[in-house]
Formats: sequence, C-alpha cells, structure tokens
Amino acid sequence: MELAAIERMAHMSSETYRTPYLDKEALLGLERMKFLNRAIHRLQTTDEKVKEHAKNRVSTIYGNMALSSNPLTFENIEAIFDQDRAPSGLPLSKVLEVLSLRRLHGEISERISRLGKRSILKLHQDLFEGTGKGGILRENSANLPGSAFMPPPAILVEDELEGLLQWWHDPSPLHPFERAVLFHHRFQQVRPFESGNGLIGRLIMDGMLVRSGLSATKWSKDDRNAYLSGLVAGDRGDRTNLISNFWKSYKNQHQPTVGGGREAMRLEPRQSQLEAF
Repeated sequence: MELAAIERMAHMSSETYRTPYLDKEALLGLERMKFLNRAIHRLQTTDEKVKEHAKNRVSTIYGNMALSSNPLTFENIEAIFDQDRAPSGLPLSKVLEVLSLRRLHGEISERISRLGKRSILKLHQDLFEGTGKGGILRENSANLPGSAFMPPPAILVEDELEGLLQWWHDPSPLHPFERAVLFHHRFQQVRPFESGNGLIGRLIMDGMLVRSGLSATKWSKDDRNAYLSGLVAGDRGDRTNLISNFWKSYKNQHQPTVGGGREAMRLEPRQSQLEAF
C-alpha cells in the first residue's frame, strides 16, 4: 500500500535532519506532506492538476495579501481572477498587484532555483509593473513597526542582501521549512525595498517551500498576530519561537496532510488509488 510506503519514507527522511528548532513530530509531518504531494501529483490527470493549481493559487495569494497592511477580500481576488477587471471601488493599482501575483505564483518555484540579487530585483519589478516603484533598492532609512529592531541603513542593504543569499545557497542541516522561515525573517529585517517587502518576501518563501516539495502557505487574516509575533521573536534573536509560530500556523493550514494517520490522508481525492498500490 502506497500510504504505508509514504509513512515509512517520511519517517526515514525526517531522521536525516539535525535541527534545534522543530521537533520530530513536526519534521515527520513536513516529510509526510512532501511524499504525499509527490504521490498525488503523479496520480492526477492534467485537468485535475490545473484545477488544483487554480484553487490553491487564489488561497495563497489571498493569504499573502491578508497579512499586508491593505488586504483584499477573498471574493475580490476571485473576481479579479475571473474577470481581469477591478471590482467596484477597488483601486486599479490593487488589481494590477493581484494580477502580477497570479502570474508570479506560477513562476516562483522556477525562479527560486536561481535566486540571486538580480532575480529578487526582477521579482519586485514584475510585482509592481507599471507603477514606477519596482525593482529599486531603498535609498532611505526604514523601521519595522512593532519591533525595536532597526533595519540596516540604505548604504548597507545591498551587502546585507548578498550575505543573506550566500547563507541560503550554503549547505545546511536544517529542514527546508526552517530555512525558508529564517530567510523570510532576515529578508524582512533587511527591508531591501521602500515598499512591498512583505508581499515579495512571502512570495519568495512560498517558492522555497514548493521547490522543496511542500505546499505553499494559505494564510488568513487571523494569522496576522501569530505571523507578526513570530517575526518580533526573531528580531529578539529567538529563532525557536520564530519558527514555532510559523509552524503552528502552517500546520493548521495543512492539518489533513501533516497530521498523520490514514484518516487524515483520507481527505485526499486520490485515496483509493493510493491504497491500490
């Protein structure tokens, strides 16, 4: 039975990571998700893959924007996707932002494979295409609302970003989920752009997760406090609480997959095919 094989592989794979942050149960849940995603993807038809991608795309983009200072409703995002136009009362700039996120969501996993300063600048430029404010590193001082941490001065932003990218490309014993969270936190600390750091940072984190075989995030506005609390904990140097906060939210977003056990996996539409192997 493939479900049993998935569980066995998840156990074996989770044992290969050496980390002081996530416990064994969390690592097992993440590896279970990775192998289950792989199996489901192999069994899906092309039409099923397209439908699932479209459904997840709306949830992920809504979640990304839900954590920003100017969130949109799920219904607004669906309307923009369906009609490629602005719902009544919505600024054109927001519509363009959503449409850019839709396009970038489909490309982000591939872009992460060659992540560098130039590709991050291009991501930001593409996100804010047509606004004249994309793809330029900040030239002024910045602050992090709700945190005592002070981002580096503008003159050091490029060096700090290069250092972060070097850290990302170096080998690490940490789990990809932990590395994605730590990268995201440091990216927010560096605050490389005048605006859009949260949107682009969460987009990059999703690309890192998907690239490693995991699912993208599905934040909601109710996650905002936990998200910000995690970032503030990281600003204090508390990586454990930073990663823990992100993991708790992520686990809730994907509970059927990471929770374990046959009943949890039974929610997947391809359950009968998985059991047939």
